[in-house]
Amino acid sequence: MDVASFSRDALECFCRPVLQEIDYLLHYTKNINEFKDQARRLNAVVSDVKHAVEQAERNREGIKNEVQVWLQRANKKATEAQNLLDNEVQANRNHRCACACCSPDWLSRHKLSKQAVSIGKEMGVICEEKKSFETVSLPAIPEPTAPAPAGHFMSFESTKNAMEDILKALKDDNNNTNIVGVHGMGGVGKTTMVKQVAEKVMTEGHFHRVVMATVSQTVNLKKIQSSIADGLELLLTKKSDEGRAKELREKIMADKRILIILDDVWEWIDLSSIGIPIGSDLEVCESKILLTTRREHVCNSMGCKENRIHLNILSPEDSWDLFIKTAGTVFDSTEFEAVAREVAGECQGLPLALVTVARALGDKDEEEWKKAARRLKRSVSPNPDHQEKVTECIKLSYDFLKDREAKACFLMCCLFPEDHNISKEVLARYGMGLRLFHHVDTLDEARGDADTFTKNLIDSGLLLKCDEDAFVKMHDVVRDTAKLISSSGNEELFMAQAGSALEEWPRRDTQFESYTALSVMFNDIKRLPDEPVCPKLQALLLQENKNLREIPSGFFNRMNTLKVLDISGLPILSLPPSIRLLENLCTLYMDRCKSKDISILGGLKKLEILSLNRSLINTFPEELAELTELRMLDMRSCEYIQTISPNIISRLHGLEELYLQGSFCQWGNRLGGTNEERNASLEELINLPQLTVLNIDIEGVNCLPRNAIECELVHIKTGTYKDLVIDTTMSNLPDWFIKAVAEKAEMLIYSWCWNLKNILVEYDKGRLFGLKCLYIQESNSEQCLIPLAAEGIPNTPVFEKLLELRIHDMESVKEICVGQLPPGSFEKLKFLEVQQCSNLENSLLHSNMIQRLNNLEILKVTGNSIKEVFGFEGLEEGRRYLERLKELRLDNLSQLASIWKGPCQFADFRNVKIVIVIKCNKLKFLFSPCMSQGLLQLEELWVEDCSDLDAIIQKDGGITLDKITLPRLKTLALQNLALLVNFYDGNSSLEFPFLEHLHVRACPNFRTSDFHSSKQVHFNNERHYNLLKKRLKEPEDMSNAVE
Repeated sequence: MDVASFSRDALECFCRPVLQEIDYLLHYTKNINEFKDQARRLNAVVSDVKHAVEQAERNREGIKNEVQVWLQRANKKATEAQNLLDNEVQANRNHRCACACCSPDWLSRHKLSKQAVSIGKEMGVICEEKKSFETVSLPAIPEPTAPAPAGHFMSFESTKNAMEDILKALKDDNNNTNIVGVHGMGGVGKTTMVKQVAEKVMTEGHFHRVVMATVSQTVNLKKIQSSIADGLELLLTKKSDEGRAKELREKIMADKRILIILDDVWEWIDLSSIGIPIGSDLEVCESKILLTTRREHVCNSMGCKENRIHLNILSPEDSWDLFIKTAGTVFDSTEFEAVAREVAGECQGLPLALVTVARALGDKDEEEWKKAARRLKRSVSPNPDHQEKVTECIKLSYDFLKDREAKACFLMCCLFPEDHNISKEVLARYGMGLRLFHHVDTLDEARGDADTFTKNLIDSGLLLKCDEDAFVKMHDVVRDTAKLISSSGNEELFMAQAGSALEEWPRRDTQFESYTALSVMFNDIKRLPDEPVCPKLQALLLQENKNLREIPSGFFNRMNTLKVLDISGLPILSLPPSIRLLENLCTLYMDRCKSKDISILGGLKKLEILSLNRSLINTFPEELAELTELRMLDMRSCEYIQTISPNIISRLHGLEELYLQGSFCQWGNRLGGTNEERNASLEELINLPQLTVLNIDIEGVNCLPRNAIECELVHIKTGTYKDLVIDTTMSNLPDWFIKAVAEKAEMLIYSWCWNLKNILVEYDKGRLFGLKCLYIQESNSEQCLIPLAAEGIPNTPVFEKLLELRIHDMESVKEICVGQLPPGSFEKLKFLEVQQCSNLENSLLHSNMIQRLNNLEILKVTGNSIKEVFGFEGLEEGRRYLERLKELRLDNLSQLASIWKGPCQFADFRNVKIVIVIKCNKLKFLFSPCMSQGLLQLEELWVEDCSDLDAIIQKDGGITLDKITLPRLKTLALQNLALLVNFYDGNSSLEFPFLEHLHVRACPNFRTSDFHSSKQVHFNNERHYNLLKKRLKEPEDMSNAVE
């Protein structure tokens, strides 16, 4: 190598690092901008992965370890990125100068630019690593499931015999008993009984799962498939019936040991079209089918001729027993009792009739009972199936309803399809439009009436409860009777053909002139008549006819009395001109409507309720400002709407409720391509005099007007649940917003709030004195969430009404609270969860917090670096703490060495019922001997994957126990504990008198023979184990604390 070449190489080696450092300064702006783009990309990818994880968890699938590790790295890097951006903003603010000749802070710029390049590269690598996993989850482990029991069940001779026959057939391994049929008349109790069968076979472990679907008179294949998929916890992805059937079949074949209940079958149905295996496939997957039907010949056609079981009516003795228990009446004379027995006898052993009549007469006097007996005697039942008799019994119950509104509400329910979950909210909105509710002035009052009347109808046996309180159901026999009543009335005449598989508009010999309500919802009608004559029609329900693509232009010409119209889910692209003629229309549903132009609705001057949920409109037309009678505007999830011009909503002076979540959020923003035109502002809303419910999204704090009068929003609720989600601090919110919204909030969620410094400042500034739930997630805080400096200690209690506190993914937090909390602070807190705060260290709860948590019931700690949970040092001598604690869950705490630190006598665990400890690898024991003596209510102990654990109860040289007693322990589960040898490393007997379930897995050195129980102990029972695992996965509902 010559000298020149050597010099050039040496110079290059020297200059390259120097030039690189200069390059950081020269390209500062470029580096920062590229860094911001990379940060946005990473946040978007993280958001997508989290969404996929949440979806997988809802499907009860396990999340891959690589995904969890990737998310931890990505979250940490995103936090670093945000910190750098905050530093960059702060640096610019600190060195901003009025003098143009001032130089920037070159040192700070160099450092920030260099960090931006470095972190940006790392973010790029993390984004690329995301491509290494196509899915985030592993297939879900099947868990035993069964339909919810049908409330209180009374077993009688007929049901007992039928149940025994059914159970015998289901337990029979003979290949001829793959399908079992139960037949009996409507109202005899088939559905209730098979639900009890389902519960029994699950309890006894004969099947791994029980799934149930209602078939109904009009077969809806998609609905049946969805019900079975829900029971299997399977998310169906295919759209065609055949594709969904294939998914179901594969799932059933893979899971095995499934009992499939098909309820209310009316005719032969092709099981393979649903996705249910048949023949030898059913045998291979060790599954069976149980069906119910009113018709015996259906059992024969479905292949269960040899396994058909008849559910008979009740005997006279059983009928009387059910009747008097339901009525609850005290008969004060033998004559009165004789009349009651006569009434019960007229119900002819039909449980539905007995219950309905008993509830109707329960609070009536003897004379009313006599009238009922005479009426039921007059009804003749010529057919052997007694159907006319049960109809008359239901009519009797209907006639005994006191309120005209309750009767109208009952008849309105028959307008919905069979086995439909009927929304109370829809009943209230329909009822408001039809003027069914007297003496109501607001929508909220209408809801109250709808709720009251549905409860009365449930108490009368005319409606059924649903799993969700917001819905009710109608028994198909009761619905048939309601249809009969509503189709033979003098003043009110209904045509109820919802869910009847109609492909054409109903054709009747009679004209439509007499109908007041017409329901053809959930059909397959493709064409409507051009101009039907319906002069008395008040309610027209056309929703969910998926192939009805056009409404004829003159369709509404002769419906002048129409008050309620529902065209939700129709794929029509435009509204017919004749809709403007509906001058009496009060309630209009257009949910999921594809028509983008709704300006024609401005002519409906009496319209009070307009629902456009998930419609495709992109603007709110000016013509709708003429709807001055409008009380409710529901535009939730209208994701295409970008424009609401000023001075439109502000003219809707009668508006009581406005719903815009998931829709428009750009309040006051300039319109695209203009400098002067803006969207409507929030000030327009706060001037609406009747507004009481406001549910909206706000793009940012800049949308909030700063100069609003404080009192104007005081009457507005923040929504039914009074919850508030924000990504900023209270100091950035105007005072009127705090007064109208924040201080009324019962649940507050801080999410991605990057300048959250001190939660006590938030409490004071936001006036959060009534807050019940606080959730802080993925926000940037100081190292201490609740810093109480000596000079800044509040002299009044803080968070004194808080019931629930969740702290998630707060990477910067090292301690929850420093300093002394005033007495009364957190005094009502029942639920505390700290999750994925990886930098938390030392004790989770120090004495300053422990002494205030007098009502803490549930503590969950996951994914932190704490060394102990409770720090008892410094507590007042002579007192004990945590006496209300019921449940303790510790999961994935890699540095946890002990559950407590300090004198253990301060711990009062007398009410602890559940202790769950998972993946705490430095933990050597759970309790001290003296602690164990206080576990008087412990029922369930689960310990898993703790590699260093060698005993549950620590051996203490100073204390010797002759006997360890856990008087209420029912379940003990120990798994993957390689070093565990003894429950207690001492020479003591173990007395667990109530122990019923012992699960020991992958504990090679553990002795199971030391336990003494007065019960029969089930060892490693698979079904019980799976139920425990399922409960471990179930998330807590934040709304529980609010209620």
